[in-house]
This record gives sequence, structure tokens and C-alpha cells, in this order.
Amino acid sequence: MFHIKICGIRLKADIDAVSQAGGDAVGLNFFPPSVRYLDPASSTTSELSAYAGRCGLYRVGVFVNKPADLIREVIDTVGLDAIQLHGDELVTDIAGWVELGLPLIRAVKIPGHKLTAREIEDRVRPWTEAGCHVLLDADAGSAHGGMGRSLDWDSLRDWSEQFAPVRWVLAGGLQPENVAEAIRVSGARRVDVASGVESPRGQKSALRITQFCERARNAWG
Repeated sequence: MFHIKICGIRLKADIDAVSQAGGDAVGLNFFPPSVRYLDPASSTTSELSAYAGRCGLYRVGVFVNKPADLIREVIDTVGLDAIQLHGDELVTDIAGWVELGLPLIRAVKIPGHKLTAREIEDRVRPWTEAGCHVLLDADAGSAHGGMGRSLDWDSLRDWSEQFAPVRWVLAGGLQPENVAEAIRVSGARRVDVASGVESPRGQKSALRITQFCERARNAWG
């Protein structure tokens, strides 16, 4: 779906920065407690999404514990290309989200310490078997991500080599200063960043977005 996703964009200037830097996806955050929250009922949000679409960016709506009917309302109002489930959703409820007709990305939140490949796979497999892409993020408790916590990249490399190929995205604590190393160690082919390209928190930095995208692309060669 994408290689570089900048999550939590809030302004057209953010979209311009992502597009010019070579990112190919943006995350629209619909989790009200987040500093990156966008009101789906606001015309500004619809205009932002439409602008991202015109710029050729893949638009991912980020939801936390929202039922399918409410997500459908957001899709119809805002316009999205994919759905990211980032809360405590259960795989047993997958049918409702599948019926929405968009690709599903499930954020699988795991501890930052070293894990075995099997421990990671046990968390991932129910979702991949249900047809989801997976985004591996650090467990941030009730904050549900965006806290800049990193994963153990060596553990992810072991898991990926043993259980690949699966469709997965690396998130959690990425920033321009470490994204190349994270890619090299983990073997990730897709990355997602929110707080790591902000200064101050909640405000995207065009410079940091550019640095992040350049260093990720260079790491992939």
C-alpha cells in the first residue's frame, strides 16, 4: 500500500511537505484524545483529505475502538483509501470492517523488550489470517500510540525472517535520527512515523519530514 506514511497530519502544509519529500501516505487521526485529532464532521478535514488525494497520497484513517457503522460515516464524509484499527479491537469482529470495502491495517502493539519470533507471530497471525496488513507499534497503553516508544528491532528481524512474507509496517519511536538503522536491523520495507517528525509535539516539521523520507529511501537503496 505504501512505503513511508506520515501519521497525524493536520495542515495542508503537512501534506505539501510529505509530497515534496517523497512520502506516499498520510494518516488522518480520528482518535479524540490525541493531539493530532481531526474532527471528521469538519469541512476542513474533508478539504484536507481531498487535497491529500489530489497530491497522490494514500489516505489512511486511524481509528480507536470505533464500530464499523461510525467508520463508514467518516469514510463517506471525509474520503479514505484504507482503515487503520489502532485500539483494542477484536479479530472476531473483523467482518464488520471488511464489509466497508477498504484495505484494513491492524496496529499490533507489542512490548519494547526482546521477544521471540513465536511471541510476535502469536500476536500477528490472527490478523494476517483475517486478511489484514499489520503495523507493529510499541504498546503505549491508553494513549494508543504516538508516544515515541521503540520496539526491539532485532526481535522483529528474527520474526520477519522466520515468518515472512507478511504485509507489515514498522512504527514506534522512529525519527530521522534512527530510521535508517531501524530499517537495516529490522528488515522493514514500510515505515510509519508521527511524533518523530514533530517539533514541537503535535506540529509537523517539514525539515524533519524531509530528513525522515530521505534517510528511509537511502536505507532501502
